[in-house]
Amino acid sequence: MIEFKDVSLVYPNGTQGLKDVNVTIHDGEFVVIVGLSGAGKSTFIRSINRLVNPTAGQLLIDDSDVLSVKGPQLRKLRTKIGMIFQNYNLVKRTSVLKNVLAGRLGHTGTLKSILNMYSKEDVKLAYDSLDRVNIAEKLYNRADELSGGQQQRVSIARVLTQKPNYILADEPVASLDPPTSHQVMTYLRKINKEDGITTIVNLHFIDMAMEYADRIIGMRAGEVVFDGPASEVTEKTFEEIYGRAIREDDLRGGAEE
Repeated sequence: MIEFKDVSLVYPNGTQGLKDVNVTIHDGEFVVIVGLSGAGKSTFIRSINRLVNPTAGQLLIDDSDVLSVKGPQLRKLRTKIGMIFQNYNLVKRTSVLKNVLAGRLGHTGTLKSILNMYSKEDVKLAYDSLDRVNIAEKLYNRADELSGGQQQRVSIARVLTQKPNYILADEPVASLDPPTSHQVMTYLRKINKEDGITTIVNLHFIDMAMEYADRIIGMRAGEVVFDGPASEVTEKTFEEIYGRAIREDDLRGGAEE
């Protein structure tokens, strides 16, 4: 379980990234965060694995306040939390297999990783993870030989080899065309349901949020202005989140962060 308790974040330039956020995310949920550019969506997600550091409040993961951890404890925390980025974060000149095996780094250590001293079990896990997202045939291809959608599937496989308790996806489909976006979201949803991994995704596609989320959290100016089941979301809800009526480009991804 992830709990935000009066969490705020003020950046050094004075910008309020988060303001008194109180949210509890339960095990196994598939949560989508929506809001305008600058609403705090990415700040919310990146607070969980401490890529950004809240300046007030408590952020509990499995009842431990992660805002107080550092050094080895922070590295241990991050082994529990898989992260998927908009730009894939792959080593482009390295093989797909090696990129996916990087998910074991927190478990094997840096030296073994550099020397490619992975166990047979780790290699099998990497292959199985690629197979789950239907890209195992690209095992020995370089990452830069793949399309954007294929690279994002490799990044999902990398997270799977990490065997995390939580998956964070920060705008994972923002750089992809609509059919490929749905493919990536389908894999994330499937993994969430089959493995019971709590998944939190930032999206700027409203229709996609409605299609895949169990729960939608709407943010505006660093505050949570809606939190509820996707089934309860109405056009009025989105007007409250965006501060105006929905435009056609919002549905297609115009309200991005």
